[in-house]
Amino acid sequence: MSANDLQVNNSKLNSLAENAVFNVIYRLLNIVFPLVSAGYVARILTAENVGRNAAAANNVSYFVMLGSLGIQAYATREIARRKDDREAKNKLYSEMLVANAFMTAIAVVAFAVSLFAIPLFRAEWLMYLICGIAVLFNFINIDWYFQGTEEFKYVALRSFAIKALLMIAVFIFIHKPEDVYIYAVICVLANGGNNVINIIHAGKTVTFSLKGIRLRPHFMSLVFLAICSVSTELYARMDMTMLDIMDQNSTVAYYSYAQKIVNLIVITAVAVTGVFMPRLSYYYGKDDDKFNKLTKFGADFMIFASLPVCLGLVSVASPLISIWLGAEYSPAVPCLIVLAFMIPFKCVGDIICYQVMMCAGKESYLMIAYTVTMVLNFINNLILIPRFGALGASIASLISEIVVFGLVLASSRKYQNYRINMKNLIASAVASVIMFAVVFGFQAVFKGSVIRLLGGTVVGAFVFVMINAAFKNDFMAKIVRIVYRKLKL
Repeated sequence: MSANDLQVNNSKLNSLAENAVFNVIYRLLNIVFPLVSAGYVARILTAENVGRNAAAANNVSYFVMLGSLGIQAYATREIARRKDDREAKNKLYSEMLVANAFMTAIAVVAFAVSLFAIPLFRAEWLMYLICGIAVLFNFINIDWYFQGTEEFKYVALRSFAIKALLMIAVFIFIHKPEDVYIYAVICVLANGGNNVINIIHAGKTVTFSLKGIRLRPHFMSLVFLAICSVSTELYARMDMTMLDIMDQNSTVAYYSYAQKIVNLIVITAVAVTGVFMPRLSYYYGKDDDKFNKLTKFGADFMIFASLPVCLGLVSVASPLISIWLGAEYSPAVPCLIVLAFMIPFKCVGDIICYQVMMCAGKESYLMIAYTVTMVLNFINNLILIPRFGALGASIASLISEIVVFGLVLASSRKYQNYRINMKNLIASAVASVIMFAVVFGFQAVFKGSVIRLLGGTVVGAFVFVMINAAFKNDFMAKIVRIVYRKLKL
């Protein structure tokens, strides 16, 4: 390899590492904002009011999803392919905005009709009206543009500024249970403010024009991804909807908070390899070697990170809920334990299943897999929720995640060519199990929640690293070298 080639490869590695850091920050902020304030809000608003807000926001998200029409994934991929062609990029940007506006208009009308027609919505009309503002903000949702052009630094800094301001607003304005409506407004503005700033900033690098736009070439891919997105969101959100109908608001709150913790972990991990999507889209069909190397690195990272996090979360679930939310939310502990086992399937599946299939243009297969999983999840919820409540919804979600992972993996293997390093996989798995046993023993000795959580986390991390070092895990050594090189630079 020549010096120039080495310099180019290092430059690409550094840009991916920087993108990963900023994408992690951005994704974290989207979850950390409600999580940081959640302990305070949970105590002030009570489980009943928290459940009311969570149920309304969850049901309104269906209409936001309708307005998106699968544009997020499709537009990210297509913008990445056109990022070096200003004219083609402008045209696609304009076409995606028009498609998004058309579908969002339909979503707004559908939401307005539902607000009057559905008894559940009418009973909480003010809460749904506030949460419904999110549907309007979807008119200018262009996160896909900045992800496709790999402007992750801007996205992270913008998100930090808005989330910090609105988190401060929570502590200033939320003081009693009746402030639940103010809290709903703050949550909506936290997301909508990003869209407003995005549309202004995008004007510096791309131009919107109605001249010569054509939506037909995008139609089939968008339809497949729309159905895929609907199926994914339905099986991810129908748990809370069905809990809201079949159980009580406090049960929704227990499940909602357990889900938020798992989502925080998954989003943080996936954010690292999420920045691969534009690069993989660019490589696919042009440079198979780089495509396979990047997917292998992503899969190795997810295996290395997700296994210990999964078992670690299981081991500290009880003190975590106790410290964060309080004794009132102890029923959330078994939900969190079950949902924690979704983490490896979600993390590994994102890179070697979803991203690979998207780059290969196999939206139709994703649509089928997610639709089958959605139906399965609905049936499982009908069976399990009446008997087990929030725990039943958690079990249904875990089953769905395992099924969709298996279905998509079976097909995605055709479009990638690499082998998992079994030595590293065994090292990570054994280290995770030993770590779990040690943390479990640690918590049996110490009774204080704070000591059990913080001490268990530190001890667990130390044990995991030491066991991997003893097994000579090549991937851990690679991560250390990358971090060292990045810090040195």
